[in-house]
Formats: sequence, structure tokens, C-alpha cells
Amino acid sequence: MRVDVAFSAEFVAATDGGVAGSHAVVIDVLRATSTIARALAAGCEGVLPVADLEQARSRARALGALLGGERGGLAPPGFDLGNSPRSYEPAACAGRLVVLSTTNGSRAVEACARADSVLAGSLLNAEATARALVERRAERVLLVCAGRSGKVSADDAAAAGCIAGTLALRAAAEFGDAARLAIALFDAWRHDLAGLLSRCEAGRHLAAIGLAADLEDCVHVDSVPVVAERDEGGVFRRGGAA
Repeated sequence: MRVDVAFSAEFVAATDGGVAGSHAVVIDVLRATSTIARALAAGCEGVLPVADLEQARSRARALGALLGGERGGLAPPGFDLGNSPRSYEPAACAGRLVVLSTTNGSRAVEACARADSVLAGSLLNAEATARALVERRAERVLLVCAGRSGKVSADDAAAAGCIAGTLALRAAAEFGDAARLAIALFDAWRHDLAGLLSRCEAGRHLAAIGLAADLEDCVHVDSVPVVAERDEGGVFRRGGAA
């Protein structure tokens, strides 16, 4: 197994080999992929990320789906749900399809369109995601951080390091330099991930708009042991649990 990390969606094309032929894991800790894991754990039928806001509205209407997500961190007018993981409880989304449109995470998913498979990873489901990759004997893994407005985001990089470190324990793996950097970042902060999330740009922004509670929802490693895998229609569905 070869493990590489793209520190933002814009870095994917520059990664050795690109995304084609890889098993990609999209990571947006604050908050899209954390929300996907929580929604699927709550019994949501599936989550369809759509980057463009108007396309998301149109898809939700056509599919009879709930519309969730954010712009600037907050739910746009007319949305059924925002992007706070805690809002995706069974009473809100069980048995329903959700169209999710977010500033960074949805774009990162689209950057992985040519991958052999796409999983949604976060701190919440790091071990379950790594286990799924090992069980399918993935030869090439690309951990794709959503980043923040095209820049590196420390929370996503640390989660990539968490998943990569778990892979190192479960499989004979070769790591690119970016993966090694991500592992080192996670190891440096593993005992104070809450501190890391509160200090990173995304965390500070959420706190500034009154959503500091979302940091607590996204920080607990392996607390939502759900495998979230994209199907042929682009919908993330629950693929299994640890």
C-alpha cells in the first residue's frame, strides 16, 4: 500500500499519479465529512455533496431530498439543515436523502471524481475508514484534505495523519513525505486535538459566528465508527461499521 496526502483539493493534480487509480478519502473535519458520518450513523439514507449552491437547490427539489450545508459557516436561506453535525439526528434525517452543499468539502469530493473509490473520512471515523481500506487491499490511498479556500487547514491535515497512522498499524505501507508530515502533526497534537481545532482558522471562524459547540462534535476520534462510501450516483452511503 502507498499512502499519499493532498493538503487541499487544489493539490490533488500535483500529487504523484493524481487521483486516478487511487482509493481517495476526502477529509473536511470542520465540518462536511464529520457531518456525513454523523448523518449516516443517524440513519440517513445517503448524503449527496453538490458544490454549486443553485445546483444543490435544484437536485434537492428533483430528488425530494433534504437540503443541508453552509456558506460562510451558516445555512443559506431556505435550507432544511446547516452543517453542524449535531443537527443531523434521527428525528431530522433518518430515512431521508440529504443534498449537502458546503464551501470546501463538496469541492474536494468533486476533485476525486476519477478515483476508484471515494470515502468520507474525519477524526470521528478514522479507524473505520482505515480498516475499510485495508480490507479491500487498496494498493494506493490518497487522503484529500478539503483545506480552506485553497489553503492548508491544520484540522484536516491532522485527521489525514490520524488515518495514515492507523494504516501504518494495520498494513505494510509506504508513505509519501506529505503523509509523514500529516502523521507528525497528528502525533504532536493527539493529546490536545480540541486545542488544535480551536486554534485553526476554521475553528476560530466557527467560534466567531457562535458555533463553537461544533468543535466538540468533530474532535472525538473514532466516536462515530461508520464507513461512508460514495456510490456510482455520487451519494455517500453507509458501507459498514466497526
